[in-house]
Amino acid sequence: MHINWIVFGIAAAILLFLIIFFCHRYHCHKRAKCRVRQRSDQEKIRDINQALEPFGFAYHFRKDIFYSLEHAWQRTFGYGKLYDEMAPAMNMIIQSEPIYFEYGGRRWMIEFWKGQYGITTGAEVGIYVEKKPGREEDPRKIFYQCVPEEEEIPIGMVLCKNGKRLFQRDKRHWWLTGFSLGEFSWPGELMLEVSLNFPDLEMMESFLEGCYLAGYSKEDLHVWYKRVSFRLYQPKTEQPKKYGKIFRRWIQWQNQHNCRLYQRVTKDFSRTIDKLDYLMQAYPRIFRIIIKTGRIAWGKKNHELYRKKVRPGV
Repeated sequence: MHINWIVFGIAAAILLFLIIFFCHRYHCHKRAKCRVRQRSDQEKIRDINQALEPFGFAYHFRKDIFYSLEHAWQRTFGYGKLYDEMAPAMNMIIQSEPIYFEYGGRRWMIEFWKGQYGITTGAEVGIYVEKKPGREEDPRKIFYQCVPEEEEIPIGMVLCKNGKRLFQRDKRHWWLTGFSLGEFSWPGELMLEVSLNFPDLEMMESFLEGCYLAGYSKEDLHVWYKRVSFRLYQPKTEQPKKYGKIFRRWIQWQNQHNCRLYQRVTKDFSRTIDKLDYLMQAYPRIFRIIIKTGRIAWGKKNHELYRKKVRPGV
């Protein structure tokens, strides 16, 4: 009898604790929702971008996407093939299309990406150049530098999913990006339309030669004066194989789960800016999931570690 009362007391204490805990969480979430509705859009954008800026990203309110800043810290680092191979380890299940060519006595790489970046669906266009001619003959083994500001070119991109446009961007840049939060996609569902405006015909012709070597035909490329445009649906180049299909599917399961979790928790709001503001106040752990996966979380330590493994083209 005495033991029964002890068990009953413990059970009652646990139940009371759970009731208090859930009541507290309910009131915290209710207050957070009220604050979201009371705060101005300017305040929300300011706080969101303050959280994203250390990662080199910002939120574009009108286009409703994350994007990379032109003067982000990533500009001081370069890019190599190993980064693409390690992408699944950062919850990025993406397709890449690097185009290698020579221009101005240096070797260049313009690379295109599309796919699932953690809890976002997105695309990228990056422009990289060999710092100075080296001995490495294989352009895939060179560690490229980001182009300086004076060598940026106007880039246009449109990302579509199953025929529906997700976003469009046009800007003179070295790394043009766009990421749609909470959207889950398989890379094969996405089509990236890209346009590049080159400074002269020589560079454009060299880029075209790189496209032909990658497997593109003249019918795939649309040329108008110094402008080249094409659609990336199925990459022509060989994709990284460091991680197998089982691991990639496991990562995609995580990505899809996190997208559903994000949508479920923020179901009371329709705008991304309100959803993010609510997460920052009521669910900081979920907000950290957003900034700790995909390209946003591609931190400086990763760059330094992987760059040591790549033979620099210098």
